[in-house]
Amino acid sequence: MKHPPYHLRPNKAVDRFMLIEALRRLGRIEDLSHYTYYGFGGPYLEEFRLLYEFCPEVGMVSIEENEETYKRQKFHRPCGTVQLLHMDFQSFLAQYDFHDKKSILWLDYTGLKCAAFDDFKCLLSKVAANSLIKVTLRADPRDYFDKHNEFRIEFGEVMPNPSADPPRAPEVFAKLLQEMLQIAAQQALPSVIGRCFQPISSFVYADGAQMFTLTGVVSLTDEQHGIRSLFSGWPFANLRWGKPKRIDVPFLSTKERLHLQKHLPCRRDSGRRLVRKLGYIVDEDKRTSAAKMKQYADFHRYFPYFVKAIP
Repeated sequence: MKHPPYHLRPNKAVDRFMLIEALRRLGRIEDLSHYTYYGFGGPYLEEFRLLYEFCPEVGMVSIEENEETYKRQKFHRPCGTVQLLHMDFQSFLAQYDFHDKKSILWLDYTGLKCAAFDDFKCLLSKVAANSLIKVTLRADPRDYFDKHNEFRIEFGEVMPNPSADPPRAPEVFAKLLQEMLQIAAQQALPSVIGRCFQPISSFVYADGAQMFTLTGVVSLTDEQHGIRSLFSGWPFANLRWGKPKRIDVPFLSTKERLHLQKHLPCRRDSGRRLVRKLGYIVDEDKRTSAAKMKQYADFHRYFPYFVKAIP
């Protein structure tokens, strides 16, 4: 099975580090050794490598349907504690009972299908309190420019306005997907059952196509305020279903990054300040360059290094 080089895409890499940051904060109130991470690791198991490096106490399970990808996973397994399952996710959901243990799940889809919302709702009804769920969906409105009716038919059950056309603007389309996940969460966890899905972050970024990702914690309703307080000081938090934050880091050389490092962190007018420190623009014009450099100021601690090596 052919896969894009997800492990070499900086925006995706930042999104992976956002998961690590979320877990670090969750670890302030929960023992992470009581958690198991379940994810779609892909051929390189990149987030599993990060979890082993930063949160080695977390159990890890990769779920993969494709046989050839599964073989590549066995080759790239970063440590012996990663369990590899060769099965489709729907079969996994049907077989596994999460109620007796806390879970971390990343539903990392490359497309946008109604089944993703069904999986999300099923998980919400199964996982233990204080479990963390992350969902990533393709969020490219161009997929539906001439398919408005198809979009309404497929996703009407979770649309805030089932008769509306999907928006054409990328940022607005990503916000719509977030609203649809919010509706799905409310359907799966009605207020009468005493549990809720508390969002903690959401992002939109380019990864071949535009992608949207949402992370939240399944919380007891009377403990929701404590979860919000836990993440309230995090600069990337989105605790009340606000607009997703864009990840759009620039491509910089190692020499440029080392030069900028001594000027970081900077929070006031960071984009323009870093452009001045470089002495030239890194994009089409000064405005877009400043926007890119602000992204670097915001996410530089999570920006990956890609280096050429001779084996």
